Parts: sequence; C-alpha cells; structure tokens
Amino acid sequence: MIEVKNIQKKFGDKVVIEEVSAQMEAGRCNLIIGASGSGKTVLMKCMVGLLNPDQGSIFYHGNNFTTMEPEAKTLIRKEIGMLFQGSALFDSLTVEENIMFPLNMFTQDTTGEKLKRVNAVLDRVNLAGVNKKYPAELSGGMKKRVALARAIVLNPKYLFCDEPNSGLDPQTSLVIDKLIRELTLEYQITTVVNTHDMNSVMEIGDYILYMYQGKKEWEGTRKEIIFSKNQRLNDFIFASEFLRDAKDMRMLEETGKIPNDRNMDQMIRP
Repeated sequence: MIEVKNIQKKFGDKVVIEEVSAQMEAGRCNLIIGASGSGKTVLMKCMVGLLNPDQGSIFYHGNNFTTMEPEAKTLIRKEIGMLFQGSALFDSLTVEENIMFPLNMFTQDTTGEKLKRVNAVLDRVNLAGVNKKYPAELSGGMKKRVALARAIVLNPKYLFCDEPNSGLDPQTSLVIDKLIRELTLEYQITTVVNTHDMNSVMEIGDYILYMYQGKKEWEGTRKEIIFSKNQRLNDFIFASEFLRDAKDMRMLEETGKIPNDRNMDQMIRP
C-alpha cells in the first residue's frame, strides 16, 4: 500500500500540487488521471522519489518515504518497478540484455539464474523466444511488453506505469491493460498508472484519482465514475457527445430503467 498525505509541490511561486491525499492499495490498479498540467506527473515523480515534496508525506506500507535516510530509500526503490512512457529500452542492447539490466544492477545472481528469470518474465508477457531481438525489430506493443517484463523482473511490490498505452492502437492498448491488471492481481502489486486513456479508466480503474489544477478533484472506482455528478470530471471523461450519450445509456442500464437484451425479448413477446 502507498499512502499520500497532504502533498504539496511548488516550482518557484507556482503551486503544482496542493494538499493532495490518496490511499493506493495492493492488488489494485490505481489510476491518476487529469488534463495536461493538472499535476499528475509531478505527483507520480514525488511518489517514486524523483522529486521531493515541499510538504506532506508519502508512506510505503506505513514507512515514511519522505523522511527516510538515503540507504533506506534505496531499499524501497529496489522494490519499485517502472514502465516508462516511451518504454525506455536501450537500443544497443538485445531484449534479453535490456531485461537483465536491473538484475545486473541489483543482484548477485549467476548468469544462469538471471537468464532463467529473464525467460520467465518474457514468457509471462507472451514474448518467449525474442531474447536476441533488438528494440528496432519490435512493434510498439512488443516494446511495451518488453518494458513491462523488465519492470517486473525484480519481483517488485510497487509498479508505476507512465502513460503505458501512449502511441498504441486501441486493440494493443487493451492487451497492455489486461496484462497490467493480471500482473497486479497475480503478484498483489500496488500498481499506479498515470494515464490519459479513458479505455484504461473504464477497463482497469479499481481506484481513480482525478487531478484538476494541482488538486484532488475526485476519487472513486470505474463504476462510480458512471454516476458521478462532478461536472469537471464528466467534462474530462465524457468529452465527446458520443461518450456523453454512452454514459447516459449506461446509467439507465445500471439502474434498470431501460431494457437490456434479455428483458427486451420479454417485452416484445405477445
């Protein structure tokens, strides 16, 4: 579990995050959403220690990450996996060497043990046998899966994903979402996803934090979004007329006020 308490961050005189609090549970996909400039990326950077908040605290399973000594912070960072927006694979290294990189950095395992772990995570993301390929030989979706394999190779307790579906087609995005959700549940990881993808929100949003101009505007689940009366959230999520109509239909279906396929059949029977 990761708990954020009253986080504030400024750059000069500009307040980018203001008094944000949230609780992100293990075994759930925790999504941070919001328009560009809403503060969601800065919040994630504070959570992983790339930025220091000006006030407030971040707790990893009850341990205050913001006040830890450097050695203790290093131990926490070893438990963090990161999926970067552009995958951040090393072009000059093979898939196998890319995934082995964290193992070389943080373990004393033998080459055989490392290779066994590499093959295990490649198999888990359905990419068995691509060890010797280079990133340039992979599709966008394959690169994301290799990056995800690298992110989980150290068996992290925490997984951060920055725009995991950026640059992917809708079908491939669903594959990545499904994989992230499966890994989260399978290993009971505390997963935090920074995303603009509304399909991800509706598919895997166990907990959703909506940021607006540096503040927490709304929090809830993907089911609760359908019934939200928060106008800013609705304008962001259901920006198009088509999506607004879909939301209205879904609300009526959920409340039983319009017929679904089954009771439609019953209605048209003589």
